[in-house]
Amino acid sequence: MWRVLRGRGLAMVAFLIGFGSGIWLLWAFGFVDVWAADIFGGDFSAIWAGPHILATGGDPYDSRTWLDQVAALSVQPPPAPVYIYPGWVAVLLLPFGALDLVTAAQIWIALGLTVAAIGLFVLIDVRARRLPLLHTLLAFAVVGSEAGIVAFYSGQIDLLIVGILGLMVAWLRTGRQGLAGVAAGVMLLKPQLFAVALPALVRLAFARGERRFLIGLGACVLALAAVSTAILPGWWAAWIENVPAARAADLRASTLPNALRDLFGLGGLAGAYVILAASVAAAFAFSPRSRAALPVWLAVSISLAPYMFVYDHVVMIIPVAVAATLTGERSRLGAIVVASAAVLILTVGGTLLHATIGVEQGTLSYNGLVQFALTLLVIGSLWPIRREVAD
Repeated sequence: MWRVLRGRGLAMVAFLIGFGSGIWLLWAFGFVDVWAADIFGGDFSAIWAGPHILATGGDPYDSRTWLDQVAALSVQPPPAPVYIYPGWVAVLLLPFGALDLVTAAQIWIALGLTVAAIGLFVLIDVRARRLPLLHTLLAFAVVGSEAGIVAFYSGQIDLLIVGILGLMVAWLRTGRQGLAGVAAGVMLLKPQLFAVALPALVRLAFARGERRFLIGLGACVLALAAVSTAILPGWWAAWIENVPAARAADLRASTLPNALRDLFGLGGLAGAYVILAASVAAAFAFSPRSRAALPVWLAVSISLAPYMFVYDHVVMIIPVAVAATLTGERSRLGAIVVASAAVLILTVGGTLLHATIGVEQGTLSYNGLVQFALTLLVIGSLWPIRREVAD
């Protein structure tokens, strides 16, 4: 018992060192001030606007009133004529919408950081408690990397996604399939990132006989769809008509096709789709009963997203963490190499691409190379166990 407590205590200290270092970086380099100064212009103000208008009796999916209502709030101008998030997001965040923006933003950022820390720690602790350096590296990356910093000061939803996805993977590992299935519903907050991952996880669950996971996920999806439809009957048609195509048309988005198109023109764009197709083929090479299949499909799904931005890349921490811990079962040094490479890609690679060619060209598209590099890292590190059967 003492050895278990001592091992967990060391892991927790190591995690807090990494996470605390990331928080210190946010403070020391002024990113906390950036967040505070941009509450009314940051992404969270756009996230908050939908549930706030709903809470005050409006309809965030009514294109006749949406733009005027948002303008009256003096928050971030919307990129579409309706609320850009699915209806269940507006409903789930009603408690935040009932608050004033400043109070909601303060609670939101504290909640995001807390959930991200808890979910990531639980995930690593379940799989690699005896690798304290792994805790430190990944904990730092979730807030101190380029993606983590942007997710923080923009007030994006990705930190919550990181934490709940981490819990999902940990609960699957410890046999809490029903809870894991409910947690998997977090993918619906940003469905463009997980359009491939959700059906892939269903396929994996069928192959492994994880029926309680499927029940939990199905119950979560049905509940979100039913409640959001009851409260906002017209949101489906309005959102599908106005949001996906408009967002996918943003050529500044940090995706691999945008990056290679900006580097090499139409040939680069065609090459990107060939590369993405190859990544899907590689994912299918992993047995659905292999523990390695889940992180691979998560990573590939994010790569295939039609639109994402730098802050979305922080979600890659979860497949990277699983890849590192699985590698650690064979080689402790290998686990540290995987985690170190991911941190370098996210911090050095992401920062350099953003601060040099990205600033020069006025686009974040080149950071799509960062996200896909992490996908290659996950696939490459787990390739040797692609046929290993899950325990």
